[in-house]
Amino acid sequence: MRKNYFILFIGLMNIFITNGLANNIVPLVPLPDSIHIKKEMITIGTELRLINLSGNKEIDFIINTCASDFQELGFKMNVNSNSGSKITSIYLKIDGDKNKKDDETYRLTVDTCISIYANSPNGIFQATRTVLQLLQKGPGSQISKLEIMDKPSFGYRGVMVDCARYFHSIDFHIQTIKKLAYYKINHYMFHFSDHQSYTLPSDLYPELPTKGRSYTKKEIQRLVETAKEYHITIVPSVDVPGHAGALIRGIPILNLNNPDKIDIAKEETYKILQSLFEELLELFPGKYWHLGADEVSYPDLVNSPYESYAAWMKKLEITTGEQLLNSFINRMYDFFKNNGKEMLVWEGFNPRIEPVVNKEIIVCPFDIKHADRMPKDYINAGYRILNTSWSPLYIADKIDMTTPELLAKWNPYMFGAGRSPQPFAYWIKFKPSQISTEIIGAQMCSWNNEEKAEWGLWFGKDAGPGFPEYGRPEPRVQIFSERTWNYNTSGKSLLERTNTAYWDVDY
Repeated sequence: MRKNYFILFIGLMNIFITNGLANNIVPLVPLPDSIHIKKEMITIGTELRLINLSGNKEIDFIINTCASDFQELGFKMNVNSNSGSKITSIYLKIDGDKNKKDDETYRLTVDTCISIYANSPNGIFQATRTVLQLLQKGPGSQISKLEIMDKPSFGYRGVMVDCARYFHSIDFHIQTIKKLAYYKINHYMFHFSDHQSYTLPSDLYPELPTKGRSYTKKEIQRLVETAKEYHITIVPSVDVPGHAGALIRGIPILNLNNPDKIDIAKEETYKILQSLFEELLELFPGKYWHLGADEVSYPDLVNSPYESYAAWMKKLEITTGEQLLNSFINRMYDFFKNNGKEMLVWEGFNPRIEPVVNKEIIVCPFDIKHADRMPKDYINAGYRILNTSWSPLYIADKIDMTTPELLAKWNPYMFGAGRSPQPFAYWIKFKPSQISTEIIGAQMCSWNNEEKAEWGLWFGKDAGPGFPEYGRPEPRVQIFSERTWNYNTSGKSLLERTNTAYWDVDY
């Protein structure tokens, strides 16, 4: 069955499902935590009326968003109070602990009308994404009466895009936000800079943005406003101190006798970076900032490249390049914390040396083959973890794309090595009881891919044609979304609900 804008087919069966343990197929993605489906059916009218029972302005904002979304499915939106056989009413109400602002728990009932109850606007919004899937067939369709109780397994469910190696248009990002939100993805990270280009605007450093490969402030504002409308947090990343070739070309004084590495052993570097980040923070009001801080090393004191470098290390009372990197991360953490942000970094720093990298920083492990850099090392050291493991969460480099079968076997307590697909037995697997800190969620990462290929690689062949050089298009985001929203469901059921062929999935 071909899908329209939202890339999913919907057809409910008369079954009872709790925690996705039944063998029957309910093609909602992600599958809710609990569904009670009755034998009776209702017919959806040609007109929808969305009613705010809470008088909450944020709910009005959600209703405006939903009106546009439902219109794309062919519905007419009714704004008057007259009832009729062609009208289906959808009621939205904040009902519960109103202090839980980030709570995405909701209750959804379908009877003579559709009713949504939640503790917060976030919960209301996530419920509307389920309604969109239920009504995917448009006006006149029949759906079962039902009751859903739902909540996510993990609060951070993210996708990252690399727009530094291959620039992506702002229109691509706007449409991507809507597609991600449809599957309850709630974070969208941007790798804004690398050796190839620096893609953000700057008034302070006008030579910094790469010509023809950067966004304007108006485009960033549009991006942020759309993300807010669809309850997605934008997570910016300007990678420092490594992966900084474009940054150094734009601000040459940052150079450490190396075209790709920033000199972090002088005060001027910190002043420049902080002034640049202060300018960027005005554009991005979200909760997080990703520093990068990966795949970079610095000389030890005995191999100092120049005298002031040695003087800087002596001032800090350190002797190794690893200590210098840790010191840099802590200095930048203090800056972002003072500006109200939580900071993330990739794996790469040494968690076992002084100075200790601040334990409030969230670490994103992506490999399991580096000595003293394993996920368990960061967990045991007390860091919160965002699972970004290369296998199976990387869609990268036109090589060995993650397969749906592998994703269906995975959950955020599992970390895989190297390029996927890798043998399942080589993964590191934790039980929740083995995690001494917290895994806040997971993030799928698309590296070094052109815009033309992304949607096919992320959402499947109905979203984009795919290209031979990039591997087969598959619904990777859909499968990832369920593994982060409701990770205990049947892998076989998940693949069937996403209309994906499968093999060797035994649960």
